Amino acid sequence: MVDLTKKLNISQLNQKALAAGDFALVYNSASAIGNRAALVDLNAAIQQASQSGSNFIFVSGLSDLPAASGGVITLADEVTYYFTQEIDLLGGRLVGGRNTTILGASSENAKILSTGLIGTALITSNYTLPIRHITLEAGIIFDLDANGNPFQALDWYGVNLVSDNIGRIADYSNFVASSMAFLGASGLVFDGTFGTVAFSASLFIGSTGTTITIPATATISTRFRIIYSSVVSGSGLTGIDVSISASIPVEGYILDTVNFSGAGTATSGVQYNDNKARFLECRGVINSASITGYYMNGNATATTIVATGTPVKISGVTTTMSISQRFTNADNRATYSGEIARDFKVLVSLTLTSGNNNQIGVYIAKNGVVLNDSEMYVTANTAGRVENAVCQALTMLSNGDYIEVFVENNSAITNVTVSDLNCIIEALN
Repeated sequence: MVDLTKKLNISQLNQKALAAGDFALVYNSASAIGNRAALVDLNAAIQQASQSGSNFIFVSGLSDLPAASGGVITLADEVTYYFTQEIDLLGGRLVGGRNTTILGASSENAKILSTGLIGTALITSNYTLPIRHITLEAGIIFDLDANGNPFQALDWYGVNLVSDNIGRIADYSNFVASSMAFLGASGLVFDGTFGTVAFSASLFIGSTGTTITIPATATISTRFRIIYSSVVSGSGLTGIDVSISASIPVEGYILDTVNFSGAGTATSGVQYNDNKARFLECRGVINSASITGYYMNGNATATTIVATGTPVKISGVTTTMSISQRFTNADNRATYSGEIARDFKVLVSLTLTSGNNNQIGVYIAKNGVVLNDSEMYVTANTAGRVENAVCQALTMLSNGDYIEVFVENNSAITNVTVSDLNCIIEALN
C-alpha cells in the first residue's frame, strides 16, 4: 500500500501544482483506507486551490461559486465552472466573464436554476460563452449580447432548456449548437447581426407562443440552419418564425432533414418557396424546389406561320401547373425567379394540326432563341394532325431567363394550331 503522506508534501502541492489547477487524483477504496488523513488534507487543498487562482472549478454547491453582490454572481474571466449536480442560485443570477465556460456532468443530473428570480435572465454575458452537458431552467434563461465585443461566439453541446421565455441572443459572430433539447421551452430570439446560427441533432418541443424567432431587425450574413432535428408545436404554437424582412442570404434559411409534428404551425414568415429558403428532405412542411410547368388543352388559337422554316412562338392561353416554385408564368412563357443559376431539364409534349403531310419542327426556346439541341420534326398525317410530338433539352437558367415553346412549318406557309401542350421545367441541382 502506498502511503501518500510520505509520497506527497501537501503544503508544497497546494502551493505549486494545486494552485495551478493541474493536479488530479485517482484512487480505489482499498488504497484509500490507509491514507484517509492524507486524502482529507488533499481534498481540502484541492478545494482551497479551486477557489484561489484555478481556471477549473468544481461546483457542487452555491458556495463554490463567487459570492453574490446584489444577487449577481459574476463568473471569472477564462475560468471553467463544472457543475456536478443541480444548483439553485436562490434568486441570484450569473454574469459571464470573458471566455467563461459552463460545463455539467450531464444534462440529466446537472442543472442551474434560481428559485425566486423574476423578470431577469438567469445568465447574462457580452462574451464568448461555451456551455456543455447541463440543463438550464428559469423564467428567462438568456440575455446574451456581444454588441461592441467583436469575434465573440457561442458553441453549445448537450444543453437542455426549460422555460416559456428562453430569452434573447444578439450580435454574436456565430452561434452553433448540437444535441440540444427544448423540453417544453419557447421564446428564443436571435436578433442583431450574426454570421451563422446553426442547430443540429436537436429536439424542439415548444411550450407557448413561438419556439425560435428571427425578427425583422436581424441580419444573418451566412446562414440560419437547422439539420437532422425535430420540431414539435402543439395547437396554437409556432415552431420557427423567420421574418420576411430579416436579412438572410439567398437560400441561407436552411432546414435539412427536419421532422415537424404537432397540431400547431411548423413555420411562419419566410416560406419554402421564398428565395431565402432551402428546405430539403423535411417532413411536415413543403420542401423547396426550382420547378414549374404549364399546359393547355383544346386550344383553338392558330400559330401564324409567315415563312417556311422559321420557328415562331406557339399561340394560346396556358395554365400553370399546381406545383410551381421560383417561376412566374404567362401564356407559353415560364420566367425563372430564383437567385441561383441552375441547370434545368425541359420536357415538352404537344398535339397539333396543320396542312396535310406538312413537316413541322418543334423547339424549346430560351429568351426567345431556339435551343438547337431541342429540335424535333414530325409529319402531319393526311388529315393534317400530329399526335404527341415530343422535344426536350438541358439548359442553364439564371434569374430572369425564360422558356417558351416554338414551332415551324417546313413544308408550306400554313398555320399550325397546337391544341394540347404540356411543358415541364425542373432543376437538376
